[in-house]
Amino acid sequence: MKANTKLTALLYLESVLLISLLLTSHGIVAALAPTPHSTYHKGDSYTTVYFPSEIAPPNGTKPPTITITSPNNNSLTSLSNLTLTFNLILEGLHPFTLESVTCKPSWQSDNITLGIDQSRQFVNVTLPFSTTMNNIPDGEQSITIYANILCVFKTGSESVSKPVSGMSGIQPYGNYLYVYSNYYFDAGSSSIDFTVETSPTNTPKPDLDVVSVRNFLYAFSLTALVVIVIFLTALASSRNANSN
Repeated sequence: MKANTKLTALLYLESVLLISLLLTSHGIVAALAPTPHSTYHKGDSYTTVYFPSEIAPPNGTKPPTITITSPNNNSLTSLSNLTLTFNLILEGLHPFTLESVTCKPSWQSDNITLGIDQSRQFVNVTLPFSTTMNNIPDGEQSITIYANILCVFKTGSESVSKPVSGMSGIQPYGNYLYVYSNYYFDAGSSSIDFTVETSPTNTPKPDLDVVSVRNFLYAFSLTALVVIVIFLTALASSRNANSN
């Protein structure tokens, strides 16, 4: 047991933290990768050693899909405070974890990180998200949302018995369970554009166009002509009556 404990400590000290950089269409997002490590549980006759290997997303893998429901794309609003709502659709061939969900407003220099449970595993699920955007300046604006997932799945295992290195004298044999796994990252993003106009400018009323003026003059002239004809007819009738 002492040999196993020492080997476990050595494996932990020699482990290297791997950082995988996920490239998206609008930027770079860092994600934490699984690391080689070992575990020993009291009562086991072996130490479990894990060997993860990074691969590209397998064929048929669907990246996270983001559907923004509010605000509407290419909309105009008079409000400087808006509620951003969207649905995150996750579909996987294997269980995976949601590493990060962030949004990048055009009027801010930093991304906004939304709270998630990184220990929870998903296969097929739609997750609703909502967050408030305050003090949005006037003008044309945009919001981009990023979602990153990590998928780890077991590919095989084997029992191994070998000498324990680093021991003086007669090297004892240790029993190990080697567990092999693959992992990959995937990412999705979605953007909307909208315009904020909290203080609209007063635009002068347009002048009457030539056609409208022409139609008005025509109607006025016709009405005046009818009135004149009626007046002259009445006047002529009155004169005839007086002469008789």
